[in-house]
Amino acid sequence: MDQDHKSEAHSAEGSALGFWFQAYFALLTLVTLTTDEAAIGIEQLDDVELKADGQTLLYQLKHSISAKPPPITIKSRSLWRTVKVWIDVLPQVTLAETTLHLIAVGDIPSDSPLRALTDPDTNRADLVAAMTAEAARVIEAREAAAKAKKTLPFPDRVDGCRAFLALSEPERLNLLRRTIIRPDSPTVGEIEQEIAGHFHFVLPEYRPAVAKRLIEWWDRQIVYSLCGERDRVITRAELQSQVMAVVADLEQGKLVAEFETVSHPEDYQPDGMLARQIELVKGKPYDLERAIREEWKARAQRARWLADNPAMASKISAYDAVLREHWSDRHAELVDECASLEDEGKCASGLKLLRWTHHEAPSTVRPIAEGWGAAYYVRGTYQVLAINLKVGWHPDYETLLGGGE
Repeated sequence: MDQDHKSEAHSAEGSALGFWFQAYFALLTLVTLTTDEAAIGIEQLDDVELKADGQTLLYQLKHSISAKPPPITIKSRSLWRTVKVWIDVLPQVTLAETTLHLIAVGDIPSDSPLRALTDPDTNRADLVAAMTAEAARVIEAREAAAKAKKTLPFPDRVDGCRAFLALSEPERLNLLRRTIIRPDSPTVGEIEQEIAGHFHFVLPEYRPAVAKRLIEWWDRQIVYSLCGERDRVITRAELQSQVMAVVADLEQGKLVAEFETVSHPEDYQPDGMLARQIELVKGKPYDLERAIREEWKARAQRARWLADNPAMASKISAYDAVLREHWSDRHAELVDECASLEDEGKCASGLKLLRWTHHEAPSTVRPIAEGWGAAYYVRGTYQVLAINLKVGWHPDYETLLGGGE
């Protein structure tokens, strides 16, 4: 790999880890809170935004993949970039109800005036003077370079310096009074262990597994929030429910198949789309009958899980995605193979795919949970997904049924 490619790969790796540092730090923050009325989100007003007890806490996170992370000093670009972000957001917050946190994996030199920001009760007057002098130095150096027609220095911190100098002296002091720096924070690779260490109420042998599964759940919630598939903020109540669910799963070891031997009500009428999907591939009456039976069982099971434990929503959604992926691979091949076929051939191929969900999928796709062996959940969930046009049997089902994803 040449030097440019190494640099690009290093940059991409650092950016990816920086994003996950935001996500995991948000989880760690929510885990450590003692207030029930709290909610947290990422990439909103700041990297991480927390609302708790009527206060807004904004966090700027500075991660590093270096073995020895760079220290935070008054000359650091990370400091001045953070200052610019916070000054820009001031019109959107009430400063008296907001605290600004800079979280860094590096340290702060012992003689740095930034040490004042590690203690909320320390006087900030000397720091205001030091930052004002540094900002002025940056601006003067750029002006001198411009006059000499030289390359302008400090391009990565000039915006923060200008924004800071544009504030009045009382405004600078008020900004720094609401600012806290937390150096030597755990890296993204250390946070999972930190999270596990906070589950004092969980048996020691379960703590690593709880942290691991909680992070897996958290990853999905963050992605869903950024994609608009859930609320942008995640509440502590959701987190508490998920922790309880994970602990229960670990203690019980498996989910219970509550509808394996239960028949659907005689007057049960599924959504008409279920029948339309099957009619589209010329399914037989028995194809429709068993699809209705399995769809009802799966829908009833999903409803029961959610009623008993709302945190199951993320598990159900994640497993839906697994089922759709298995279906997608087969449907893509089906579409390609049917490209030159008449409708009769397309229907025959689609019918095979429908029957695959009943006969083969339950043993092909991994179960929703360890120890789960009831086939009706896979069979019926495919029908639930078909009703919502998330899957289909005919190669042209999206066009023919007037919908799609």
